[in-house]
Amino acid sequence: MRILVLQFVSDIRGRPVPRFDPQLGTLLTLLERREHQLALVGLARFDLAKVKAALAQALPQLIYADISAVCVDAARRTLEYVEQHEFVPVVAGGQHPTVDPPGALSLPGVHAIAIGEPDASLVTYLERMKDPATGQVVSGVWLRDEHGLARPEQPHLVEDLNSLPFPQRELFHYAEVVRRTGVIEIAVGRGCPQRCTYCLNDCVAAWYEGRGTWVRRRSPGNVLAEIAQLRERYAGVGRVRFLDHALTLDEAWLAEYLAAYKQKCDLPFRCHLRANAAHEDTVCRLADAGCELVDVEVISGSDFVRNEVFEMDLTGEQIRATFGRLRAAAIRTRAIVYLGAPYESEASLADTRSLLLEIKPDVVDVRPYHPWPGTGAWELCREQGWLHPRGEEQYQADRVGIDMPACRPDLVAAFIRRLRSELPVSVGEPWWRRWSLASRAAWGLVFPRRRL
Repeated sequence: MRILVLQFVSDIRGRPVPRFDPQLGTLLTLLERREHQLALVGLARFDLAKVKAALAQALPQLIYADISAVCVDAARRTLEYVEQHEFVPVVAGGQHPTVDPPGALSLPGVHAIAIGEPDASLVTYLERMKDPATGQVVSGVWLRDEHGLARPEQPHLVEDLNSLPFPQRELFHYAEVVRRTGVIEIAVGRGCPQRCTYCLNDCVAAWYEGRGTWVRRRSPGNVLAEIAQLRERYAGVGRVRFLDHALTLDEAWLAEYLAAYKQKCDLPFRCHLRANAAHEDTVCRLADAGCELVDVEVISGSDFVRNEVFEMDLTGEQIRATFGRLRAAAIRTRAIVYLGAPYESEASLADTRSLLLEIKPDVVDVRPYHPWPGTGAWELCREQGWLHPRGEEQYQADRVGIDMPACRPDLVAAFIRRLRSELPVSVGEPWWRRWSLASRAAWGLVFPRRRL
């Protein structure tokens, strides 16, 4: 079957489109193994010329739409054109169908959606489409047809991640990504034990309650085999970026993996580190194995915002201790903060600034907060009437996505402008003196400035 994959994903902060996603990449590999002919196009917004060209080139018999929760408008306009002009069946998957199944099924032309992890369910469904006599009801795939709506239960999770193939990367133009950055991206597992309300983790986990182990990791040998394969396939690989937010949360697995990584891989790497799990032994192991940079979710300088609103279970003292340990271990730091969060105020904004000045990260990623549909924080904002009326338009413009009387978007935007101009100068020694432009570009830390 000829399948055109439309990946609806945002392009803010210079992110490439299409953008490599390990789960989508694994699905594409599984489809290729069943001899489907695939084409992939990334869309951050409705682009009629790009859609027409993709349809003319791929001549698809089916469209698979992988839809981010913040690109629904682009998907709706695109699929409306497809429905009116091409008459190609559409199956949807990704974040939007998972957090809003009825909404995804109401998109133009969509007759089926894959919820959650689509590895087994979607591949099985597409195989059954070849032979309607076998029946098309498949676990994890909601289906709308002339008989009504079928909502089968979710399948069991794939617990042995080693049984899955490595993700397809060529369709994401990955050789160009590596040529430009020197970085390869690796996901070692699926699921996260944390339950932060700004994240979709809770929503997706709820679909699989009682259907297997939620937090899963590949074996160290399997991860290292993928790294070795990518180094052989792509010229210029110089660094590894681990995408998992839960990478360091299993200390036994991490110790085994880092020992093997140090022995078999000489590449510096970047990873996420939770400040409430940044034990001294963990930091030392990371440094010894070649960790060059860590991303730390500071999120807010306000204990109330972090722990009562976002339920991070993270104290200011843990954040300070983490940055101190990382500095002592000579690991560079990137602090991620949200501004304009629920119950934000001028006082909490000032708390965030003060904390950043104190912990002195090498890089600060300042993000206007946008409530991700399907999260607990989004539901809170909906109940309070704080969701911005422009919705996804705010996210695409890199602006705050809620509008509270106590902290209006223009106030947050002014504070972000101040913080973005102030921190590189005010936080310790300017990081550009110690870190070359090439290194910053390689880790994706050179972003175009936006006027807010």
